[in-house]
Amino acid sequence: MEPEKMVVTGIVLVVVVLGLTLGVSMLTFQAPEGSGNTTTLSGIVADKDLLELGLQISTDWQFDMADGTTLSISDLSGKIILIDLMTTLCGACSTQNAYLETVYDNLAGSLVILSLTVDNSETAEMMDDYQSTNGLSWDHGLDTGAKFTNYFQVTSIPTLILIDSDGYFRYMHIGLWSDVVITDKVASIM
Repeated sequence: MEPEKMVVTGIVLVVVVLGLTLGVSMLTFQAPEGSGNTTTLSGIVADKDLLELGLQISTDWQFDMADGTTLSISDLSGKIILIDLMTTLCGACSTQNAYLETVYDNLAGSLVILSLTVDNSETAEMMDDYQSTNGLSWDHGLDTGAKFTNYFQVTSIPTLILIDSDGYFRYMHIGLWSDVVITDKVASIM
């Protein structure tokens, strides 16, 4: 092969590998090191009721919210909570928003939805802009300290976690979760 063709072929291969690496990194990520939360779960089966594990959310978890406030999970005591782990650049997360909008409209008052970014480079201001630009009605914020990311060893987004009114983790779902299924799961734990 001629040297010029070898160089061009090499450059094309590098561009393809970089493109694939970037594409995969948009779908999967590593939890940040040294986030201060070392409690993790292993062996959690997605879409299976987790009640038999008896795992409760820590009442001292706090999250920086898009509106500049800090939300303590203890403020939501007695409520069913749906955590949507996402990022602002995730295409599937944008699709998930349509399902969450339907759930929010149908279950307002019965369910609290929190969309939390797992991208530690995103800020509360970025989440506020994302929420308002997309006209999303429920609260948005940061997975401060990567609490959910580390606890559930999240590597793909969107990941959704349903918590019952007693604070027990009930369901974890990876990928898109339809409004119909979410509504059924919420009804099953009411």
